[in-house]
Amino acid sequence: MLKFFLILIFFYTNYTLSKTDNFINLYSARQSVLMEPLIEAFQKETDIKVNIIAAKASQLINRIESEGQYTKADILLTTDVGRLIQAQKKKLFIKVESEIINEALPSKFKDEKNEWFGLSLRSRILVYNTKKVDKSNLSGYFDLSNKKWDRRIMVRSSNNVYNQSLVAAMILNYGEKKVEKFLKNFVKNFARKPSGGDRDQIKAVVAGQGDIALVNSYYFLKMKFNDHKDTLKNVAVHFPSDGIMNTHVNLSGAGIIKYSKNYINSVKFLEFMLSDQAQEIYSDINYEYPIKKKIKVSNKMQPYLITKQDNLSLFEIGKVNEKAIILMDKAGWK
Repeated sequence: MLKFFLILIFFYTNYTLSKTDNFINLYSARQSVLMEPLIEAFQKETDIKVNIIAAKASQLINRIESEGQYTKADILLTTDVGRLIQAQKKKLFIKVESEIINEALPSKFKDEKNEWFGLSLRSRILVYNTKKVDKSNLSGYFDLSNKKWDRRIMVRSSNNVYNQSLVAAMILNYGEKKVEKFLKNFVKNFARKPSGGDRDQIKAVVAGQGDIALVNSYYFLKMKFNDHKDTLKNVAVHFPSDGIMNTHVNLSGAGIIKYSKNYINSVKFLEFMLSDQAQEIYSDINYEYPIKKKIKVSNKMQPYLITKQDNLSLFEIGKVNEKAIILMDKAGWK
């Protein structure tokens, strides 16, 4: 009789663990509301529960580092390659083996050691006031240092990783000396002291505080597609390109934490995020570009597709971020 009860307890315990252990802990630098449609689709597909902790990237990275082997984090998901490399330098990620990921993802959008992977794309674009700027006067990023833009440009601060990665990409395209000169003239064209986020730069253009804003594409698209009062009627977008450097793209991406207790489930999550279903959700709901090729985007996104995309490896861009920060600081970009 005792043997029977021991066997019963064994099976009950294993059944309970199999149910409660079927989860992952996602540390996300992206807002929970943006991740919900993707998480719901993943949970429905796999029956793996996703527990999400959302905070700023720097806070999550520092938390995982301080928690060490006791961390409950399975995956770190964040925006911009610079942040992924920051986490990688702290040796937080583990190498991931997955044929599904390797087949789905172009090599320029993942780490060469397979420690982090891009999940979606966004571009760094120009938003301009159509009543004050003729589109024919717009070209590439380098032209933003031209005197014709004196006190007309809106941009957020240099401590923003989106700007750091853009400057890093410019260094790789134009060379360090040219970019150093560019930055010195670029800061002279600021319409005001950098402040606020990308949405604030767009709002400032609408309010007439500046004529051009340098922002990430999805910020503008979210405002555009939710603009029920037509406040953006006199605002348009330009995808910078000048023959040397095309439109800069960056990514949201993720890596599995080396202390993860749910490695297999975590791999399944990354694989799902690169499925056609998830890529379409990124485009339709979050207004980002699919990182996989041949993914159909919605009709409303069609006019905003990148015509000429810069071909640099995101891994290489991330390695130059520190040099970019030094040049930005030297130029007085606060």
